Amino acid sequence: ARDVYKRQVCVIIKGRKIMEKLILGFDLCDDVTKISRYRLDNMNPADISFPQADNRTVIQTALGRKKGQDGWLVGKEAYEAVLEGGGAVVDKLLTLLTKKSSVAVGDRRYQPEQLLGSYIGTLLETVYEQCGTRSVARLVFTLEKTDPAVMDSIIHCMDSLGIPRENVSIINHTEAYLYFVLRQPKANFDNRALLLDWSGTQLSSYELNLIRSVNPPVIKATRQVLETSLSQDMMSNETHRRMVDSTIREHLERIIDHRGVSSLFVSGKAMENCQEWGKSFLNALAVGKKVRKGIFYESNVFAKGAVINANNELHGRNSYPYTIICEGRVGASMWMDTSVHGSKKVLMLAKEGSNWYDCRTTADLILDEASSIRLKIKKTGEKLTVFENISLDAFPKRPNKTTRVRLILTFTSEHTAMVRVQDLGFGEFFPSSGIVVKKEIKID
Repeated sequence: ARDVYKRQVCVIIKGRKIMEKLILGFDLCDDVTKISRYRLDNMNPADISFPQADNRTVIQTALGRKKGQDGWLVGKEAYEAVLEGGGAVVDKLLTLLTKKSSVAVGDRRYQPEQLLGSYIGTLLETVYEQCGTRSVARLVFTLEKTDPAVMDSIIHCMDSLGIPRENVSIINHTEAYLYFVLRQPKANFDNRALLLDWSGTQLSSYELNLIRSVNPPVIKATRQVLETSLSQDMMSNETHRRMVDSTIREHLERIIDHRGVSSLFVSGKAMENCQEWGKSFLNALAVGKKVRKGIFYESNVFAKGAVINANNELHGRNSYPYTIICEGRVGASMWMDTSVHGSKKVLMLAKEGSNWYDCRTTADLILDEASSIRLKIKKTGEKLTVFENISLDAFPKRPNKTTRVRLILTFTSEHTAMVRVQDLGFGEFFPSSGIVVKKEIKID
């Protein structure tokens, strides 16, 4: 039996599958949402289709209801409730979370977090109905950009929907793209792999590089916003289409340069028909010229990448032989030297490649001839170790080994760690002073 079955993602009795836990990926954006699930029969992601979506798999991030009815409507049906008269709709649910003010839907007002929870809950009901189970083994959200306020609200929503915190993760589009590519044949990313995504009015590129000069090898993904005002309505005009084609060609030639890429992926509604209007940039990047393996269109890169990430997390370890570095991941390891029963031990506080939002370490220590705590930091791919000293001079002076402290390490972004050291005293003999020393550490 595969490991995934041993973890009780599904149970098989006499050859008959009686229960399957869901592994889901949510690409949650302000304008649209896409959802994929991991199929255990073929070990691949599969898109969830919605009757409330215009083209089945892409649903508008909108919530509404008809007048006089309590049930929520989502996507196209929410907008239709307004057009039919008497209904109310609210959209841009992620933007509302950052405003922190109540929103009117009909004759009632709701907090933004309530609306987001109702939206996600309604979508999950459709997923449960299609898949025949309400049991979720792992759910990974992917956002264009990770915002702590939005991430906290999503976690609270999932808790209210009965999905435990330990079953939920949140990553950004860059990381979702990285996992999507890792599922491809290695020949598609052995040099560089590039994604061109046109979502809404924004054109972005995502680049994946394999760095073999370190052990284990490093997979690094980066993102660039190329254009912010490319309306997809422009594609209805021939002159504008040629302008867009030329603009994309200029961006791609600059990014790809003389090195070329292994593969080019394109995504977004407007890019679906790029073989018809994108002759300039496609000809310039012809397979075998600057793109070695192929140019591929994929409508659901980020949700599928989130599903692959979710399945990877279920193993409790990285299934790929790489250190993963990208936006949202810590780009350094942090540790300190300690002594346990007279033996020297390394206390690892943060590992490179960890998701900053989930990276938190708490350790209780007893000071032994020490007036400071010394942390060691080594960035990914570098040999130099950097030291950070946290002075404890503010703590009361006590005899040696009679001061116990609690060290708490958290991250406020992938670039910034916050260390807090709290004086716990030493039992009844030396009560805690309540003093807390804080230090912010930048990982550039």
